[in-house]
Amino acid sequence: TNHTLDKGKQGVLNCIHFWEDTYPEIACLGINESQEEQNNNIYVYEQAGMKIAVLNYTYGTNGIEPPSNMPYLVNYMEKEKIISDIQKAESIADFTIVCPHWGTEYLLSISSEQEYWTNIFLEYGVDLVIGAHPHVIEPIKWVSDEDGHQMLVYYSLGNFVNGTSSTGSGVTNRMVGGIADVTIGRNEDGTVAILEHDVVPIVCHIGEGDTYTVYYLEDYTEELAKENRILSQDSEFSKALCDSIVESVWGQ
Repeated sequence: TNHTLDKGKQGVLNCIHFWEDTYPEIACLGINESQEEQNNNIYVYEQAGMKIAVLNYTYGTNGIEPPSNMPYLVNYMEKEKIISDIQKAESIADFTIVCPHWGTEYLLSISSEQEYWTNIFLEYGVDLVIGAHPHVIEPIKWVSDEDGHQMLVYYSLGNFVNGTSSTGSGVTNRMVGGIADVTIGRNEDGTVAILEHDVVPIVCHIGEGDTYTVYYLEDYTEELAKENRILSQDSEFSKALCDSIVESVWGQ
């Protein structure tokens, strides 16, 4: 993410080693310990005879540059690098997912930057895009090229857990998020594709003692909403407003 270098190179290396040592079965993507790793390490998850490549990039790191002798630390959204990685992924996997850290913070609609990258992902054969960074939900769309290749894009799933120091109208937008629900399988012709997709709306609740709980939005109530401590920062917060945000962006 854009915060990858907040703690410098040691923070990145600590992160890599933590996941490698503690949870080796979980892939840690988008950061690298060597140039060779960045150049050649395309992560592929395999299940039920299907190979799924997953790639991860960020638009930037808040102006903090990696050390001059470690330019490989972070995967940035650099066109030639991304194209090369997608081509490698397409050559070894049945299905390619890209997770870009992109877009404009707090914007509920798609930016021109996101449209630019969407076109590149589509051109080189990506199947699914799951975006992050805006901190609010954004549209979910199928896009297709002239050859009929389709790609599903979750432009932003918003926040899962959220705390913010901001106040005023619009803060409620940041309390709403979503969980992507995608079923990948084989078509009758044997190709691997998205068979079903959905999104499950969620809301973050801040309770007594600054405890954070995530609820499915359909299970959240106006009674709970009246107890959400985010009201002290946005007096407009309500279950109805959360529902309205989801309806306006996702139509559900």
